[in-house]
Amino acid sequence: MTSETKPRSTLAALRDQVPTRPLSPSEVRHVVDRQAIRLLKLSETLGPPVPINEIASALPRIIVKHVPDLPSSGRAQWNGSGWVLLVDSTEAKVRQRYSLSHELAHVIWHPLTAHALPDTTYTLAEDRIEQACEYFAACLLMPRVWMKRAYFDQGIQDVPSLARLFGVSWLAMRYRLEHSGSLPDLPRRPHEDRRRVSEGVHDKPGQDRPRR
Repeated sequence: MTSETKPRSTLAALRDQVPTRPLSPSEVRHVVDRQAIRLLKLSETLGPPVPINEIASALPRIIVKHVPDLPSSGRAQWNGSGWVLLVDSTEAKVRQRYSLSHELAHVIWHPLTAHALPDTTYTLAEDRIEQACEYFAACLLMPRVWMKRAYFDQGIQDVPSLARLFGVSWLAMRYRLEHSGSLPDLPRRPHEDRRRVSEGVHDKPGQDRPRR
């Protein structure tokens, strides 16, 4: 897709989902979920795995770069004319997908955090935006409706198979299942924790935030 044909209203449409006032934690989750669903609809994405590289690259003034040996899994940088989303290319593909989704959320929320996610009694604003971006990545890559379709309609009812279908790590899928509230708890396989490291879900020393 060329720059001339990029949908210039997409970011505005996603930002319009956010009320112009401070949000409670439950409101943030609701808004983020709606944003993820809206982005999937606007990008005409109908099923997993979500083509996050293509979706992010198609947005105006956003460039995606996969580079080695970043100090963290991902980073969003404004270069004066557009956003550059950097993702560590040495990490597992599933982790790169999650990192890119997280950094895209930073771009979406960048002009909104001051009024929507201020400090609270218990949580700093910078921690609130990180939590919102993590939740956005989960909602975008593992939409609840698609998860239920895979589980109930397609009969895919174990973490490894669901993770493979959605292009995420076992840890990300396990976390999503345990916090979605819409699917039964799946038994943990004995070798599941050992597999986490091979899928690149371990954290780097000194990394500024965890990645699933």
